[in-house]
Amino acid sequence: MALTEGDTDVTVASALATRATSDPGSAYLRFRDRVITYGEVERDAEALAAALANLGVESGDRIALVLPPCPEFAVSMFAAAKLGATIVPLNPRLTPSELQYMLRHSETVCAVTVEHAFGVDYLQLFEDLMPQLPELQYLVTVGEEDLWYDDRIFQFEDLISVGGGRDFPASVPDPVGGCFAIVYTSGTLGKPRGVELSHANLMHAAAGTADALGLMSSDRMIGVTALFHVFGLAPGLLSTLLAGASIVLQEEADGASTLDLA
Repeated sequence: MALTEGDTDVTVASALATRATSDPGSAYLRFRDRVITYGEVERDAEALAAALANLGVESGDRIALVLPPCPEFAVSMFAAAKLGATIVPLNPRLTPSELQYMLRHSETVCAVTVEHAFGVDYLQLFEDLMPQLPELQYLVTVGEEDLWYDDRIFQFEDLISVGGGRDFPASVPDPVGGCFAIVYTSGTLGKPRGVELSHANLMHAAAGTADALGLMSSDRMIGVTALFHVFGLAPGLLSTLLAGASIVLQEEADGASTLDLA
């Protein structure tokens, strides 16, 4: 399971493609009453990547993921990886001013968010923020509301539908030197700082976790760590991927509900 010096060409996108080819029908993501296979995640990530490329998102662009734990987070992450874009996973519980700072600081071009969560109307929040963020050109929303009056806002499922079967300029980034994720610090000692992580950073951390835990394809993990945190990305989504196991995503983790899933 461990990645060696000879495995430095492994990227987030190539790891998913390999797993989806070898085990397309195996469960990867478990969310509420849904079970999403590796093949389905690969298919939807390809479709979303094609749709985003058609909009104008390019290799090197920053895509913010302002989402609670959900399958759409994973699909968006893998779509970004296929495009050679950089993800900026952000805590959906950030205040508007904190969110504005990180979106501006990261020069985010596209954001993926949920319509409503935690009592927050994210559509309204982003409509208020976008005039102040000239770099932010596209907003992708997870939900059912049709904002036909704003040509910068797109529904997640619509993009999956439009992008299915389309070609796109797939990118092969430098796994070691290229930046795949910008993860922000808490800002305890000043303004939050964006920490750049490469594909190799995350994939080696994921492989180390899978090895240490002895993960197998028959295992089922419970994802209690937030996906905007590096532990949610590497030991969570990516170690599960490398093992060919499945992960249970919880929108809000609490002791009772977690025990019910165990």
